[in-house]
Amino acid sequence: MNKEIIRFKNVVKSFGSNLVLDKISFSMFKGELTAIIGKSGIGKSVILKHIIGLLRPDSGEILFEGEPLSCMSEKTKHQLKKKCSYMFQGNALFDSMTVFDNIAIPLTEASRFPLFEIKKKVENIMEKLDLEGIESRYPAQLSGGMQKRVALARALITEPEILLFDEPTTGLDPIRKKEAHRMISDYKDKFGFTGVVVSHEIPDIFEISQRIAMIDNKKIIFEGTPQEITESVHPVIIEFLSK
Repeated sequence: MNKEIIRFKNVVKSFGSNLVLDKISFSMFKGELTAIIGKSGIGKSVILKHIIGLLRPDSGEILFEGEPLSCMSEKTKHQLKKKCSYMFQGNALFDSMTVFDNIAIPLTEASRFPLFEIKKKVENIMEKLDLEGIESRYPAQLSGGMQKRVALARALITEPEILLFDEPTTGLDPIRKKEAHRMISDYKDKFGFTGVVVSHEIPDIFEISQRIAMIDNKKIIFEGTPQEITESVHPVIIEFLSK
């Protein structure tokens, strides 16, 4: 088994009186794609926001390579955050900016790179993702599948170790959904990142995932391989997979 890179340990999160995560525990492993599944509005995206540091648990621990996030210095947390990237639901591309400028955003915001280096990095990632020749176009001029690739290029431009996907196939037709899944799988192998994907595409997401974590009623009720979940006799899992 690969090295454990992220672990949730008895994590609790509430928003006011609304308990969303109730002592959830599960792990993600280096180089693998972990799919977080469950009904809509049940807390899957809340888990992603904890990983990237947008939210903090009310209690419990999140560990990165065995070290509790709560014990890290602010400098270490900042360095860890730079290792992560996030592909938002709906792509979150800026309509008023060209493809080139959209992809370059993480680099221009960091202000750590001279313009010639930014240009070189953007051109390199566009070549790797077969996006050459569209740098001057705007998102509205692209197909849904092409927009997904641009959003993925922007997420990969910082060479992240951990890449988070929030419902990456939302709004795509069945053929484009399969293409998006294949793209995520292919580029995970090509770039070597650890992936965490929130998805409701069952069972399609099982084809590209190495691990599955299912949340129901505020708790993780399953953690294991795609094959193991399809063989589960848990009544809630059986009902969810049969829909």
